[in-house]
Amino acid sequence: MNPKNLISRKNLIFATVTAFGILAALITIGMLTPLVVQLLSGMQIGMDATYFNNRAGPIAGLLVILLCACLLVTYISGRYIGVLLGSIVLLSALMAVLSPVGNMLVDISIIPMIAVFAASLYRLVDVIRNRSGKSRFKGIGAHVIHIGILLVIFGTIFSSAMKVEDSAVVSIGEETSFEGIPYSVSVMGMASNFEGTPYDNYPGSSYATNVGLVISKNGNEFDRGTVRYITDIKWRQTYTSTYINRGIMEEVFIAPKALDENSGEVDLYLRVVPFIGLLWAGIYIMLGGMCILLLGSTVLKEGEKEVAA
Repeated sequence: MNPKNLISRKNLIFATVTAFGILAALITIGMLTPLVVQLLSGMQIGMDATYFNNRAGPIAGLLVILLCACLLVTYISGRYIGVLLGSIVLLSALMAVLSPVGNMLVDISIIPMIAVFAASLYRLVDVIRNRSGKSRFKGIGAHVIHIGILLVIFGTIFSSAMKVEDSAVVSIGEETSFEGIPYSVSVMGMASNFEGTPYDNYPGSSYATNVGLVISKNGNEFDRGTVRYITDIKWRQTYTSTYINRGIMEEVFIAPKALDENSGEVDLYLRVVPFIGLLWAGIYIMLGGMCILLLGSTVLKEGEKEVAA
């Protein structure tokens, strides 16, 4: 085979579909394995994020690189596509060595993601400039959806790889920090009461404790909130309501794991998920792309009817 013809649209699409099939198979196996093991042996096992990241991460990275090549293969020759892919791989390896972010998965993902995002924007601009009518609307809508999907992928990878979490016991009137997290939490007080209809000898079917919190970031007050620890007396189970602050760049999540009213101590779990805004932005952009496709189809149909009339 002529090396110049090795990197063709047909071959790239085949490689992309193959990589996607392998990725889907790995995820499916990871999801079904706990069920099969429990069915055959009665043991309960779980597959955490590390299991999926270690196995699906390299395939997902390859898929992103192939997507970049597929977007550009009709615009530049196979030789330059090969140079581009080789450059992406080399730069990713360099990022892994330098580790500017300090997280291997994020470090090796930055270059491929920048490349595929730039390729998507290039195709979008090309469609806007060189197409018209129905073809333009379809092209714009499709590429806007692609960009939204990319942001969802970026947000998922970055947020899952860079999230930090910790737990600590906090007493009323005290402030407690968390390891590796710039946030600290103070417990201002507790208030408990029975809720629901009377049950057995109790005035309510559940017993709820409200815990007032002051959340600080880098030593400055960030927000105030309340979490609840609820004991369902009737069904003999406990559950909680949580504090969530969704910002543009990160999400802060706080939940009570346990509490002791007598000592005034609360065991709090805190999780910070950065770049979660990319995921939400991607979802909204995808919806926008779908709206463009529908709007374009509707407008063009109305225009055709007026011309026919």
